[in-house]
Amino acid sequence: MKTVPDLAALKAGFPGLKTLLFDMDGTLFDTEKYHTLALQSIGQDQKIIPPFGPEKVHQLMMGKADHLLFELIKDWPGFPSSWSVSTFVSEKNRYLLKILANLNGVSYLSAAIVSLLNEANATGLQVGLVTSSEKVVTLELLRITNLQSSFAYILTRDDTEKVKPDPWPYLRAMEHFGAQPETTVVFEDSLVGLESARAAGAHLVKAEWY
Repeated sequence: MKTVPDLAALKAGFPGLKTLLFDMDGTLFDTEKYHTLALQSIGQDQKIIPPFGPEKVHQLMMGKADHLLFELIKDWPGFPSSWSVSTFVSEKNRYLLKILANLNGVSYLSAAIVSLLNEANATGLQVGLVTSSEKVVTLELLRITNLQSSFAYILTRDDTEKVKPDPWPYLRAMEHFGAQPETTVVFEDSLVGLESARAAGAHLVKAEWY
């Protein structure tokens, strides 16, 4: 979907709608490019040499949890051999938070998303956030954009047993709300996220507004 739907359109398209679940990067926020910038900064500082061109690297990395990114790039020339998964994630988040601290949240948050969240909460829908980002990044983004109270349930990478494309994150969110797949709509942008939501049995809205 090229534009963010309003609540009336969602209710018309999905009768019986009770629960909305949002992915974060690329769906709730236009932040994929900042994750890419953080990774590029690490690559430049550590002199890591990707075996592919920039476009291919971006395609490979899009939507992947950080521990999967680590497995993807740990053998690239220049990648520090002493780095563990946790070291890599900490470094990536340090770069990312530094970038985000210098930005206005409005620059990566659609006003239409804010309107939809406000409508959903005002009408008593259950609203959750399901992301592969770590909790420290997720909570900071919500703080910067004043969306802390928009989500009754937040599930981050730190809270998951299995990550997207496994359906576990969305199944867990529905379990928390006592929601059924047929009354749940998931907003996702990446292939792994869409696969996760589809496997969980929920309705899908593919986010293409950023």
